[in-house]
Amino acid sequence: MLQAWLSYGFIILFAIGVLAYVLWRKGGMVLAVASLIVGLPIWFAWEYARPTWTTGLVTGTEVRRSEPDAKGNTTDVRYIFMRNQSDRGLELANEDSWWWLKRNSDRVFNDAKTFEGRNEKVTVVWNRWRSTLFSFYPNVVAIGAAGNWPLWSVRTIVFYGLSVVLWLGYFYGFIRLLRWKGSTNAAPSA
Repeated sequence: MLQAWLSYGFIILFAIGVLAYVLWRKGGMVLAVASLIVGLPIWFAWEYARPTWTTGLVTGTEVRRSEPDAKGNTTDVRYIFMRNQSDRGLELANEDSWWWLKRNSDRVFNDAKTFEGRNEKVTVVWNRWRSTLFSFYPNVVAIGAAGNWPLWSVRTIVFYGLSVVLWLGYFYGFIRLLRWKGSTNAAPSA
């Protein structure tokens, strides 16, 4: 349980809260509220797109036809079911993703079917959230044999590299605003 609260996402959320508190104490309410108005939507989008990985067994695969849209078009959505190491079930969708430049959902689904037949441990990289209310499923980005494989994939390195730039820019920008506001509030000496 403690591991979930020490994830990157919660640490950044805590840092956004601390920044807002410091800005409120030193710079005023407007700057603190602005940091929350800017930071929280960025955090939600970042957390939604952030890659997560788990290791476990593929227990099943399924293809479901979607409901027809307004034009009557349907699509086939591929699902991968697995049990992670703590024996918790995980349902994942397997769709192409422009954000992750993923156009190989057929190959990923084929790999999942192969691992299902072998009853072999796999590591799955996925993003998005699970919402039972809206029937959202996390999307599989990649699948492979268990091990360190997803930690060093190019997609993961690029994502976290850009994340460092994003969050350092956010915090640096608001700290600079605090210093700028502090220097404009200083009384001129005669």
